[in-house]
Amino acid sequence: MFNNLGNTGVKLVSKHEDGSVEICLENMGKQIVTLTADQAEVVLDLKHDQYNADHRNTRHRVSLDAYDPDNKLISAGGDPLQQLTAEVKTPETIYLSKFDEQERLSKQEADHQKLMTIYPKLTKPQQLIYDALTNNEERLKDKELAAQLNMSVQNFSNHKQALFKKIKKFWSKPV
Repeated sequence: MFNNLGNTGVKLVSKHEDGSVEICLENMGKQIVTLTADQAEVVLDLKHDQYNADHRNTRHRVSLDAYDPDNKLISAGGDPLQQLTAEVKTPETIYLSKFDEQERLSKQEADHQKLMTIYPKLTKPQQLIYDALTNNEERLKDKELAAQLNMSVQNFSNHKQALFKKIKKFWSKPV
């Protein structure tokens, strides 16, 4: 049972018929200790059966979730304040949600206006690629979009890069 103690710093000196053992604790000045059968079972449980039984669920699945004072779950990776306020529907949170939506829509409109001022400055192939990319609801790959536009993949890629450079160049200018 206890013959192979590995590199634990414990050597088995002798076993007795009643189950008690004498061990040498090498890390503690080679002190000899006698353990009863019950003590030996607990102290020399090198398979860690009891530890494994107690910690089977927690060792392998560490949860980063947390709970707020009201015992609501805040999942890991999220914004705790946003998660908590999302659950509470008060006039303030409803107003803030509408305000956020209005801001998002106004920014989207401003971005659209900016793009519409850039669009006439694009070449015809760049406009075709811009239209294909903005209407790409199926999330087609460049190769498939190039085939739809009767272009080679390399030609499509070159025009796409030029398109992005031009948008980036004009994007920083005020409308």
